[in-house]
Amino acid sequence: MPGAASPQRGMILPALIVLLGLGGLGWLLAHHNTPADQAARRLAAEIRSTRALASARQALIGFAATYREQGHPNADYGYLPCPDLDGDGSAETCGNQGRAVIGRLPWLTLNLPDLRDGAGECLWYAVSGNVKNNPKPTALNWDSTGSFRLVDQSGGTVALPGDPLGLAAAVIIAPGPPLPSQQRQAGPGRCGGDPDAAKLSAYVEAIGTPAASGTTDLQAASPDSNDRIAVITITDLYLPLKSRGNYAGYLQGVLQATADCLLHSGLPAPAGNQLLGPVRIGRLPALNGLSGPCRGDTLRDPVANWAGLMRYARCADGSDCLAGRLLTRCRGALIFGGERLASQPRLPPTDPAYPGAYLEDTTLAALGAGTLAPLSDRINLPFSARLSPASTDVALCLP
Repeated sequence: MPGAASPQRGMILPALIVLLGLGGLGWLLAHHNTPADQAARRLAAEIRSTRALASARQALIGFAATYREQGHPNADYGYLPCPDLDGDGSAETCGNQGRAVIGRLPWLTLNLPDLRDGAGECLWYAVSGNVKNNPKPTALNWDSTGSFRLVDQSGGTVALPGDPLGLAAAVIIAPGPPLPSQQRQAGPGRCGGDPDAAKLSAYVEAIGTPAASGTTDLQAASPDSNDRIAVITITDLYLPLKSRGNYAGYLQGVLQATADCLLHSGLPAPAGNQLLGPVRIGRLPALNGLSGPCRGDTLRDPVANWAGLMRYARCADGSDCLAGRLLTRCRGALIFGGERLASQPRLPPTDPAYPGAYLEDTTLAALGAGTLAPLSDRINLPFSARLSPASTDVALCLP
């Protein structure tokens, strides 16, 4: 049928016109580079970086708040993961106990998608040694401090909400595109040709290799840096826990298990004790010298973390010198000091044996008078007061 070919040949010209039009549109879009276009691209990149940092920050806080339930039934809450040090997306064992570490965000460990900043770069992540989970610190609780000090261009400390010392427990960094002085290797790896964290200076300007001990300065903003950062404080880690309805009961269980161990061990002498009325008061004796429930697998880590906030009083003459509630008599008391107040310095060079750094004046007065009656025996964390320090002292009678 010779006539059937004519309509098909007639379609070629419109198709070519459409293809040429699409090609021209693509060329115009690719070469459209007005100041407004550049500003729009910068804004889009900033938005992507901001969203990535926010997602990472929330995932890390969630990791700490659910640590005990997420495959660590013998551990306390509050721990953060180590960074990814080899580019596989998973957290590693990172350095010595107590040492801060920086690497890339362990997105697989956090059950996140492969987050990127506005330049398409992998996120970086620094964690303080006293909150990382592998190896764990000697103690972690809401009085712990971070090791990253946010500073301005003049070297002054930048205040952080919720942290009186201005120290961050962890930092997430969006590195942005390379600066003229930075050489980044191309490659097939997820983060280019630099799979490990040894190439820090090629990506990050805000922070260098963390100090072996003490604090590490983190530059908040600088004309020589295009890093975008998000910080996490100790308060950020414990606010979700304090907001949970069962967390007060969990801490009460830790306190009670410690009291039971003291009773089971025959009420040994308090460490670093001093006389206060009819009692000698001080720190807990060495935990590994005690026996009882506080040494069980599921409580050993929580008790070790919170023991530093407890103070232990024992009647100086061995009698039941303390009046408890409901006409009970007590040979001693275990007191939980709660969160520190602004008037209670609990960091060196403060003497940890000084009870006033941990206990309120009303508590010290009651102990000096030989009574526990004015003191609560239950830890209470009301949701309405979750933003305030949980500072009320709690005392358990040791009969």
